[in-house]
Amino acid sequence: MAQTRQSLSHRFSSESTADESIHQTTLSTLAKAAQGKPFILDDVPLRMMYLTPDCMQSVMRIDDPTHLLCDYSRTMMGLVLFNPQPRHIVLIGLGGGSLVKYCYQYFPECRITAVEINADVIAMREQFMIPADDQRLNIIHADAVDWLPQQQGDADVIFLDAYDINGLVPALNNKDFYATCYKQLNKGGILVANVWGKPSTLAPMLTMLHQQFLHQVCWAKSADSYNLLVFSVKESDAIVDAVTQQQVADSLIENHPTLELGALIKKLKSLGYQKQASIPESQLSAALLKSLRSIMVSDANVPQNYAEFKALMLPSPTDSSRY
Repeated sequence: MAQTRQSLSHRFSSESTADESIHQTTLSTLAKAAQGKPFILDDVPLRMMYLTPDCMQSVMRIDDPTHLLCDYSRTMMGLVLFNPQPRHIVLIGLGGGSLVKYCYQYFPECRITAVEINADVIAMREQFMIPADDQRLNIIHADAVDWLPQQQGDADVIFLDAYDINGLVPALNNKDFYATCYKQLNKGGILVANVWGKPSTLAPMLTMLHQQFLHQVCWAKSADSYNLLVFSVKESDAIVDAVTQQQVADSLIENHPTLELGALIKKLKSLGYQKQASIPESQLSAALLKSLRSIMVSDANVPQNYAEFKALMLPSPTDSSRY
C-alpha cells in the first residue's frame, strides 16, 4: 500500500505504537492547556511549535537555533543559486522563525521583513530565539493578503511559507496573490513557495506560477517530507543558468556549507520553456502533472511516526548524509 503523503505540518500516518500513543497523549494535554492557542513541546534538544496536536508548525535545536533541521527549509534557501546576496527578503509566515534566523545570520547586509497573521505565533518569538526587531529585521502582525499590495515593490526574495491548521492557505496560493508577489519583486527577484498536496492539486498552482513568471520556474521535493519547493524568478534567465552550472553551487559552499547546493541542482526540475513561448494552459498543466507524478511518489525517507522524525532531526555523529 502506498504510504500517505505528509508535510511537516501534519501528523504522522503510521499505525500507533506505545511510544507514539504516549507522544500523542502529551500533545493532547498541552493543547488542552493552551486553550486553542499554539503551544510548545520540548524534547531536548528539540523544541517544536504546534498549532494543534495534528499540526506541527516548526522545529528547532535549542542548542543551535539557526541550524535548518528540515530539508524543506534547507531547500528553500536554495534561493542563493539565483541571488547569493539579496538586499531585502520578505517572509509570508513566521512560524518558529527558522528561515528568519538563518537569513539574519548569513545575510548581514540584508533587510528582513516577516509577516505573520497569528499574534500568538509572534508571541513565541523569544522562545524560538528569534532576534529582536532592529534596523535589519521587522516582524509585522498582519494579513499578507492586505499588507503585501501596499508595499514598495523592492523585494529581492519573497518566501511564501504560510500554513494554518487546514494546511495551505488558499488566499495566499492563487492567481491574484501570485500576481501581487510578482509585482512586489525587483527584476530578477525570486518567489520561493513551500506547497504541499497531491500532484493534481499542485499542477494548477504550478501552471499559474509558470504563466505569471513567464516559465522561469523550477521545483524540487523535500527529501524528508512531501513538501514541494518552487522557485519562480521574475524577468531573468537565472533558472537556466543556475540549474546547469555546478560552479554556481561550488562558489557558495564556503558561506552555506549545510545547504547541499550541488545535490539541490541535481534534483531541481524544470520544463525548460523559454520566456517567449506561448504554451496552451492545458498542455502546460498536463506536462506539469506528469513531472510531479514522477517525483511525488512514496518515499522511504519520509518519517511515518514521531520516533522516526526525531531520529531524522538528530542523526548520529557518524551519519553525515542528513546534513
